[in-house]
Amino acid sequence: MRLRHLSVLGAVTALLTFPVQAQAAPSGHTYHVAPQGRDQAPGSPTSPLRTIGACLERVRPGDTCLIHHGTYREQLTPPSGTQSAPITIAAYGDGPVTVDGTDRVTGWKDAGGGLIAADTDLPPDPDFNAVFLDNTRAAEGRWPNSGADPLNATWAEADTTSTDQHIDDSDLPDADWTGATVHVWAGSNPWAQQTGTVTAAASGALDFKGGNYRCPPLCMGNQTYRNYYLVGSKATLDQPGEWYYDKAAHRLYMVPPKDGIAGHTVTAKHRLWGVDLTASSYVTVRGLDLWGTSLRTGKPSTGVVVDGLHARYISEFSTLPMPPDSDLAVEPFEGNIVASRILDSGVQILGTDNTLKNSEIEQSAGDGVLVRGTGNTVTDNYIHDVGWMGSYTPGIEINGNGHTVTHNTVRRTGRAAIDTAWQLNGTEFHDNRIAYNDISEAMRTSRDGSPFYVCCSLNGSGTSIDHNTAHDADGQNGYYVDNYSGHFRLHHNVAWNTGSRGVYFNGHTGPSIANEDHNSSYGMGINVASTALGGATDASGSYFSNIIGPKPVTATQTGNPLPVVRSNLISNTPGYTDAVNGELWLTPGSPAIDAGEVVDGVTTDVLGTAPDQGAYEYGAPLWSTGCDLPGCQQRVRHGSWTATSSDGSNASTTVDGDINTRWTGSAPQAAGQFLTVDLGESKTFDRLTLDAGRDTSGQPYGFTVSVSRDGTHWGEPLAEVHGRSFTQDAALPRRTTARYLRITLTASGPAPWVVNDIRLYGDGPDAASTLQAEQATEVRGTVRGTAAISLGGGDRVGFRAANVSGRNLTVRVAPSCVRGCSLQLRLDKPDGRVAATMPLNGTGDWQERSVSLKHTVTGSHDLYLVAKGNSPVADLDWLTIRP
Repeated sequence: MRLRHLSVLGAVTALLTFPVQAQAAPSGHTYHVAPQGRDQAPGSPTSPLRTIGACLERVRPGDTCLIHHGTYREQLTPPSGTQSAPITIAAYGDGPVTVDGTDRVTGWKDAGGGLIAADTDLPPDPDFNAVFLDNTRAAEGRWPNSGADPLNATWAEADTTSTDQHIDDSDLPDADWTGATVHVWAGSNPWAQQTGTVTAAASGALDFKGGNYRCPPLCMGNQTYRNYYLVGSKATLDQPGEWYYDKAAHRLYMVPPKDGIAGHTVTAKHRLWGVDLTASSYVTVRGLDLWGTSLRTGKPSTGVVVDGLHARYISEFSTLPMPPDSDLAVEPFEGNIVASRILDSGVQILGTDNTLKNSEIEQSAGDGVLVRGTGNTVTDNYIHDVGWMGSYTPGIEINGNGHTVTHNTVRRTGRAAIDTAWQLNGTEFHDNRIAYNDISEAMRTSRDGSPFYVCCSLNGSGTSIDHNTAHDADGQNGYYVDNYSGHFRLHHNVAWNTGSRGVYFNGHTGPSIANEDHNSSYGMGINVASTALGGATDASGSYFSNIIGPKPVTATQTGNPLPVVRSNLISNTPGYTDAVNGELWLTPGSPAIDAGEVVDGVTTDVLGTAPDQGAYEYGAPLWSTGCDLPGCQQRVRHGSWTATSSDGSNASTTVDGDINTRWTGSAPQAAGQFLTVDLGESKTFDRLTLDAGRDTSGQPYGFTVSVSRDGTHWGEPLAEVHGRSFTQDAALPRRTTARYLRITLTASGPAPWVVNDIRLYGDGPDAASTLQAEQATEVRGTVRGTAAISLGGGDRVGFRAANVSGRNLTVRVAPSCVRGCSLQLRLDKPDGRVAATMPLNGTGDWQERSVSLKHTVTGSHDLYLVAKGNSPVADLDWLTIRP
């Protein structure tokens, strides 16, 4: 019964942690808005207003604007409500409500040279222009050309004769590049990117002014990295859809689609902030979509709740200027370029006691979300495909004190998934809670960093970084507390496939005081240290215990008192359930069980004679990370995959699940070379990731992806990728089920092909993975906890668009029904056909139970587990469907 108490306690804790959505006062007036309405109308359901702005001119505290399906090209600037009577702006529920930050561009004329042009004023600063062709992001003209995915950028490589503000490149086309923007990712260890302006150009060479000037880490020259590209010049236009804006002539140029511009729609950004709450408090915004624009609160804002937002293409910019001195909390110096664009991008939650929840934020050159002020909450959000310009703009940027950032999924970011910018934040960073977040696929356009990053000179007193998972990232560490920061407590975190270390506290020839890591679990893909504190002149009071990992736990022995390193399990066989898939919970017989020590403020419930080492207490329900929205669970479970190469070399390291192992082809890249992967069974996926680790030369110049059900008959390629990113993604046009896949090079290159890891993703959870109950995309009749769900008769949990291929259902439950109870697995809808019934008579502790499905189920299905019987039926931890 104690275990059941734990899961209920988790649910209660979740209720206390998650803010309650503010509701309009019952006495308030409700106005309706619809595209067919009139702004002179009364705003009734039968006579609605036409614009949201007209509604906002009428509302008073306690009133509501209900917005009907449609697109609204306007900026929303609502007045304030009160704490007891907030103002509500909400989608009515009859279809998407889109606040569109773009306006249509018309009047296209032939401009010669295969171009068209339209005279138009683009109101934003030209650095923030964005253009869309047929509701798809159109790329600003650039050299060299790149694909549609800005996180798979194609870079030119300068010759070794280049210098600080000069580029030599024999491949550079002859053109007048003067005035173009050069984007540089270069140096011996380029932890930031920079932009400058071309001042002169000659055959195979150009000079530029701007950037960081820091050499050798961050400048052009005879360095390890010499990457750059050019934008902001009419000379770059050579592909359909590319554009260039002549800000002096107020003229937009474009390479038209192959069939001409007739029948196509071009829009351009006109409003940076589609929802501007900088002077608003006690406002609830619920269920809106944003397109080509963003939302912000302000320093005076309080009590704002943003719920169910879907924001796409929120920020676009092409330069990385040094932040103005007024934005800096420390003395300005050239290194502050890393903070470029943090304060003018992303969805911004500023002020006090504001909330962003249940939202999807995607496609941003800069931040996904900026949190700044005091006591704000960011919870249960899906944030992805952001930060592609390569500055320190992360998925979630946290500045200030007392914030709660929990249960978010952040993936595919240019640099960190979660970050804090010390130049902007100063030394104020205390009492923040960062927990239950899943952060992955970070560091796509940088090398020196991590999915979770703290820098620099911050005092994290009262801050807890706990119960997070970091994985599949190309930086150096999973969690990185950098350069003189102290008093950071990490515990119950998990990392795998994060490069050198699980956690790194970097003293960097300075102090790293009172930092802690406890009860964390680190898996494969870590090759230097599980936890490390290094380079510190003073590491007083640091403490590392109860850690499981494949590599040592180390700390510089300086300070008074000296750092404590004890009660850790260093082993390649610690008894994890499935290290390849990041299931780092313990199996029976693990040496970590009952082998830990009690840590004040960290150790809570203990099962057995002592705490366990690691992040998961054996026998307790498994806590989970990330959001519970559609799309939050995507990675396809890694099974017994094998790989063969066209050159006959052993390619097994490409599919061993470890990003630190590497396959290298036997000869320089040539079109037609291929890798064939056998997944062992059919899998459903729509994206393939090809990870070349931190290699600077072996990534492909281009490849295609084909699939086969039998390994013999191959269809036409489903995806084609161009460019030379360190990690490249092939996005398939549709969800595909196959057992075999083939990756074929389409271009030649001077170096052999290199692959560290191949990963697959779907647009829904893989039912062969452990589907944890509290992460269900639908929960009815019960309360969602942090580690389990208690089900009574008639309650259910649902997983949307799960990828299924199996015949056997396994659940982990703690039954609480004497007789007449069961769990039904239903397909596609809550009252859909029953695929399996599992009797649950009796009571007891946590146990795994299995039952065969009536027949093998394959493909994508909505899965519902429905409890039958008198309440209570059982506590549910997780379920799987496997062959």
